Amino acid sequence: MADPSPSGPSSPHTAALARILRPLVRAMIARGLRFPDTSDLLKTLFVAEAEAKAAAEGAKPTDSRVSVLTGLQRRDVKAIRAAPPDPAAPWQAGPLPRVLARWSGDPGYHDSAGRPAALARQAGAGTRSFEELCASVTRDVHPRTLLDELVARGLVAHDRETDRVTLVSASFLAGRDEAALLGYFGANLGDHAEAAVANVLAAPAPGPFFERAVHYNRLSAESLDALDALARRLQSEVLQALNAEALARQDGDRMRADATGRFRCGAFVFTEPGTDGEETS
Repeated sequence: MADPSPSGPSSPHTAALARILRPLVRAMIARGLRFPDTSDLLKTLFVAEAEAKAAAEGAKPTDSRVSVLTGLQRRDVKAIRAAPPDPAAPWQAGPLPRVLARWSGDPGYHDSAGRPAALARQAGAGTRSFEELCASVTRDVHPRTLLDELVARGLVAHDRETDRVTLVSASFLAGRDEAALLGYFGANLGDHAEAAVANVLAAPAPGPFFERAVHYNRLSAESLDALDALARRLQSEVLQALNAEALARQDGDRMRADATGRFRCGAFVFTEPGTDGEETS
């Protein structure tokens, strides 16, 4: 019997894609996104990626070539390529997480012990203030507006008697804001997918991006809780160190003409009770 097609229904590639797509389909159904909506989106993405592949290979991305690469009919390809581009602007995180990142990563806003310092709300002689912190991030939003929102989210505390502001948590949680939640969902998962796909396509050569995971099965609920807590603590420490280094480098690169790159390092923890299988992987 011939080996299964590398893209057939029983191929390792298809099995991996099913594992990746299943939770995404769950999210689509939960948000009311139907299969026809997703099908239209996939057609557009297939055409765009086929055009990019043809261009990268020095070939003209004709309708016929895109049709061959995607399996779509030429009339569908032609209609998609003739449609105007989506005018929607890309999602932006906004100033709140950047205020928290600078406060936690810039030594100029730290105390003698190296921790984020309590700041006077208003600028004063010889001391950095919350207003100065906000101004270093954006001048489009008033510091009072940022303060009120951060207090409402429980990320900072404002002592009205002393008029000082204290950082409670440097982690911006987007759960209250659906646009922010979905923005991070797309950005984080999208960049992870970009890294993973680049590594797969580079095989058998080493992939260009670091991607590792620790996976153990046959664990009790107590062990899951302990490992979850340890992973959160260690990964938070790594992200805080990276935040400080990236912030310092961004400040140093600000006037450089070649400062056009971007960096994202993410961390996640997943536990699932009631499963079995290989002990390690």
